[in-house]
Amino acid sequence: MAVLTKERIVELIQKQKGLSLDEIEEKIAEIVQRDKISEHAAALLLAEQLGVNLEETAPLMYIADLVPGMRDVNIVGRIMRKYGIREYLKKDGSRGQVASLLIYDSTGKARVVLWDGKVGEYYNKLQVGDIIKVIDANVRESLAGLPELHVNFRSRIIINPEDPRVEEIPPLEEVRTYSYSRKKIAELMGGEKFVELRGTIAKLYRVIVYDACPECRRKVDHDPAMDVWICPEHGEVSPLKMTVVDFGIDDSTGYVRVTLFGEDAAELLGVEPEEIDGKLKELMEMGMTIKEAGRKLAEEELYPLLGREIIVRGNVVEDRFLGLLFKASSWEDVDYREEIERVRKSLRDVLKGVL
Repeated sequence: MAVLTKERIVELIQKQKGLSLDEIEEKIAEIVQRDKISEHAAALLLAEQLGVNLEETAPLMYIADLVPGMRDVNIVGRIMRKYGIREYLKKDGSRGQVASLLIYDSTGKARVVLWDGKVGEYYNKLQVGDIIKVIDANVRESLAGLPELHVNFRSRIIINPEDPRVEEIPPLEEVRTYSYSRKKIAELMGGEKFVELRGTIAKLYRVIVYDACPECRRKVDHDPAMDVWICPEHGEVSPLKMTVVDFGIDDSTGYVRVTLFGEDAAELLGVEPEEIDGKLKELMEMGMTIKEAGRKLAEEELYPLLGREIIVRGNVVEDRFLGLLFKASSWEDVDYREEIERVRKSLRDVLKGVL
């Protein structure tokens, strides 16, 4: 992916706005001093403020184009879901904050992750339904399979931007099943992607919490000698607590085991991972293994979830021992008005074929 350099951004500002090089550099220096950001990020911000078309030489990028490892990307999307703010322990012993959003455009979905100062700067200003432009973010992969846009000190977010991609983004009410195909459990086959299921939670298998790398969300190991957490890919890190819940859903045609990760799992349970982690440790101090503790906690404290009807979206995988499993990337409660409209549409389609 070609990324505009600061020099090229300055050239575009000169060409489109007629400012001198000295004027532009002075404005960039003011932004750097005011916002404590890099010159490249300041040049991008100045261009946005002046209404400069930076797409003159760079192709428009969409969520479907995102690949883990990309840097300084520019994406426009509508906020579909806001997750709560969480605290984590930094390497220096201080506490930081992290929060995330689920956004979508005309090609797919992605998670936007806000870190520390960016949480305070943007989180309360952003609402579900808002269209935002994320500038200068880095792309990482998540366990749920969605790309993640990490907003750090160099990144910017613009609410309701002027951008040609805005007109292509569907309204929120039209995108609940966006890019996912509704299936009955009896129809599932291993390897299917972008599948949506509607069913009732019929069994709780376990709930666990693990220490995860904030970069890749994978499990990290503790080195007791150095008292540090190590990620095989990113080295020494300050871990985040991540929840995993396994449950079974039934839709009257069949039954399948579902795994849900991270913020989505914590939201379904209604319990923060730190609280779950504390209860698991109490059970393990009584002599239980982590597997036994996770099963007991799910059965004895999370049982109110049983009988709850939800919609889950994700991919179908096949396990050599357990058979078909559903790896969920998101969930939501059933909107019965939408379900009635879905049935009406299906009936209309059938009648069209008959009449």
